[in-house]
Amino acid sequence: MTVLALTACAALAGTRSLPAVGERVADAPPAQLERLGTVVDPLHPKRSWPAESTIRRLLARVDTDALVKLPLVTGHLETGT
Repeated sequence: MTVLALTACAALAGTRSLPAVGERVADAPPAQLERLGTVVDPLHPKRSWPAESTIRRLLARVDTDALVKLPLVTGHLETGT
């Protein structure tokens, strides 16, 4: 769920491609990643986020029909916000 949250945040911030999502996630400060549920390794903080390839693989496996049925997503689609 954390990778989906990171991807959603990047999309809401205006990114329009998977490489841009990967860059946005890579540029996120460790505190922001921790708030979204990512465990940041204090010895290697730059290795704590998912790579673009991980994001791409996850999104390819997401059941979009089930995702759209989530209350938060449904509310967002109905209001257009």
